Amino acid sequence: MMTVTTSGKLKAKFSPAVYFDSSVLIDYWMTEGLETDAEGRLREILDECEAERLLIMRKILKSDKRLEKVIEIRKKILSGESKVTAVISAVSLLELMEWNAEAAFKDIASNASGARAVQRKNKKEIGDYLKRLLEFRSDEAEKQKGKKRERTTGLEWIMFDTWLDRSFADCHGLQGLLQADIVGFGLTIDKVWQEPSAYAYLQLGLSDIIHTLIAQHLGCKYIASFDSDFQRVSDIIEAQTGMIVLGSPEEIMKVL
Repeated sequence: MMTVTTSGKLKAKFSPAVYFDSSVLIDYWMTEGLETDAEGRLREILDECEAERLLIMRKILKSDKRLEKVIEIRKKILSGESKVTAVISAVSLLELMEWNAEAAFKDIASNASGARAVQRKNKKEIGDYLKRLLEFRSDEAEKQKGKKRERTTGLEWIMFDTWLDRSFADCHGLQGLLQADIVGFGLTIDKVWQEPSAYAYLQLGLSDIIHTLIAQHLGCKYIASFDSDFQRVSDIIEAQTGMIVLGSPEEIMKVL
């Protein structure tokens, strides 16, 4: 389904729209499943100890004030009663993929070795580990050529956790969000010397500038971000693009 016109604007039926940058998208992703009461289901499919462990973790996550509010955002969007369309772009998705690979790898590595030192590894070091993981997968695939598969291997489970599966993402973590194509978007030298120069001057990061320009290109009425840098330029963004910056879950819920 095409979500935009040939010029790259959101189709009229999706307006008004709020654009979620990666900071909002990641929190939305993290709350997947927390919007439902899963206690009965967990006790059915898991042993008592494992179910209790997961239920305790769910309670802890729900006690996080911001995540608690994001859960309400997710409920509102999934209810179909939202007054605006929540939109994400390919840029948001790429940043989600990057975050997920790092977070999932650190979680698995810590559980495997008990070494919390892995949590202090920087992105480049984690990238090196993930590259090695891809090499292991390639070697494993070569070894398994022509052999009958009897079960999912441990390596496959690690890949499933660290590499986002599109079908799973669409049906779960990204459920309720409109994934808008970027069509007809250009960033010329002349354009950079216009409004984006003010964003750069005020130290808004490159990815945040790109998010802002894409949201403007799509014709969104709002842009939502939990990055405090957006608050510094919110008045300029509104003056130059007409978009209103939403910097908290409460502000997002108000427009939903």
